[in-house]
Amino acid sequence: MATIEIIIRDDHGNTIEGRARKEYKLDLGNQSFNAIEAAVGTFKNVALPDLKADFLKEAQDNFIKKTTN
Repeated sequence: MATIEIIIRDDHGNTIEGRARKEYKLDLGNQSFNAIEAAVGTFKNVALPDLKADFLKEAQDNFIKKTTN
């Protein structure tokens, strides 16, 4: 089983607050083309919403900091 690790950092190389890293396991099965395609499709369906939520939370936190200062 393969693993993809995603670490989100800001422009200064610091990990974005609340999410140091996230691992996603890819079940490549027999490593046939169809199994790899299915694993990548599953990864996209799981990882992209997580990433979107992380970026939106970071933007919201930054907005709140700007408006309260």
